[in-house]
Amino acid sequence: MMRKEIIVASKVFDLGFKGLEEATNSCRTVGQEMELEVAGTIFQVSTVSEEKAIVFHQVGETCLRNVIWMRFIALRAKWPPVKVLSCFTYF
Repeated sequence: MMRKEIIVASKVFDLGFKGLEEATNSCRTVGQEMELEVAGTIFQVSTVSEEKAIVFHQVGETCLRNVIWMRFIALRAKWPPVKVLSCFTYF
């Protein structure tokens, strides 16, 4: 499936959901988006104690060897209760 997302560095994930959200918003503002074919997705569920959230995490391979697609759906105890973030990242 073709996806058009922004691309962020893997170090952004160390900043948590807020840092990832700010990075995706700033990259969208400057038009830093790519459109790539995503295949072979993996689905995981985890908890994040700092966010007090249950996170549904989906990862997919792209045609570029060091670029992957990620989507996070967080169910949180604060507003907004559902947060969806998706992007490409490289490592």
